[in-house]
Amino acid sequence: MGQLLWSILRDLYVFLIVVFLIERFPGSDLMHDVFRKTVMVATIGVVIWKLFGGMLSETSSVGGPRVGGPLRQKKTEGGNGHGLEWAVCEMQGWRAAMEDATCIAATLPEPLAHQALFAVFDGHGGSQVSHIASLEFPKVLQVCANKLRDSDEVRQSSRQDDVSADGSPGAVSGCKPHEAEDEAAEVEPRTLPAPTANGVEAGSARDEGGLSGKSLSMSMIAMDAFLRQLGNGLNSKGKSSLLQLSSPLGIMARHLEASSQRNAFNLVGSTAIVALLDKTGGKRSVTVANCGDSRAVLCRNGTAVELSEDHKPELHSEEKRIRQAGGSVKLIGPCHRIDGWGLNLSRALGDFHYKARPDLSAEQQKVIAVPEIRTVELHSDDEFLVLACDGCFELHTSQKVVDIVRVALRAGQTVMQAAEELVDQSCSPNLVKTRGKGGDNCSAIVIKL
Repeated sequence: MGQLLWSILRDLYVFLIVVFLIERFPGSDLMHDVFRKTVMVATIGVVIWKLFGGMLSETSSVGGPRVGGPLRQKKTEGGNGHGLEWAVCEMQGWRAAMEDATCIAATLPEPLAHQALFAVFDGHGGSQVSHIASLEFPKVLQVCANKLRDSDEVRQSSRQDDVSADGSPGAVSGCKPHEAEDEAAEVEPRTLPAPTANGVEAGSARDEGGLSGKSLSMSMIAMDAFLRQLGNGLNSKGKSSLLQLSSPLGIMARHLEASSQRNAFNLVGSTAIVALLDKTGGKRSVTVANCGDSRAVLCRNGTAVELSEDHKPELHSEEKRIRQAGGSVKLIGPCHRIDGWGLNLSRALGDFHYKARPDLSAEQQKVIAVPEIRTVELHSDDEFLVLACDGCFELHTSQKVVDIVRVALRAGQTVMQAAEELVDQSCSPNLVKTRGKGGDNCSAIVIKL
């Protein structure tokens, strides 16, 4: 019924536009003056909404919302091993395109042989960055881990041989794919302050996180450097933008960027929530790297324990950095955005339009790819871990997400079914009733411990 009413209103509006154009001919006076002005105002409003409407919603998608309702077909996969059972579920939902991507590597070579990798990448402005990250991140992580291990071994050997500190190599820069950018090796991992609830303690990536934390931190920076180089290469081949030319972001890109500054990923990016889970027996732990507003939540005896903090522009530390980089943070519609029109998150892979200050380091730009690292020991009452894009948290709190999965598992459902239940309940049945929330892509990984 709603679709029929929309079709009638659309056809009536087109008819009025035709009448309005006929009136432009001399001697035609088919409309009352007030009605004529109403049609003009409505037309201007439609044009503005088509151009910039996507920027006023919580998250901008290249294609905007789907016509005809959400696409609920799901892609679900599962696996198990080493005392873990996991499932990943992805659903396009109301969006016109699927921009999320996920990554699972249950087996990694040395020096991460006892770790399992799980990651969710939530793309925006297009699916290119999230898709590339999901394919390349395990490779980048492995190279970084090898270089860090080799660097530590060389330093230890140098100390044993009484070699001065100046002689020991800083070889971590070698973890950059294709020798992307030297700044990747200079960024130190940043940790969240230790939380006071649920007995979870956040540790330094250099201490409790150990090799896992340092490898994740370095890999995120290296991945971003690789994307910058790749985007420049695509641009040099004539592909100045992977955005649809008619999209709001595509139009904005052409106005804001000089040809010499264009990168295929200037306004295409992705969040990243990545977990390395120690799958050995005895004392087990999980190390989480967060960049953006996707989220990691641990279920500890039925209670949600957040292992990440959403990176939003209005956070004090994030806003301070944005302003120091010459940007601003403004409340536009339901959320705060960088420079008033831009991103509603402050850390991401890609998005090089916001990382264009040559006089600033990688960790001082408006948007940065520096992750926050959190390492926690797993207890006997830890039941499962959820990694999910922000689409799963628009309608639900972290506790509600845990409740949905826990109820499904306790009802005898498999991990795959529990992941599907979470994704299903995260998609709005009616965007009008939920005021636009629940209209994003939904992707989640559930790991039963």
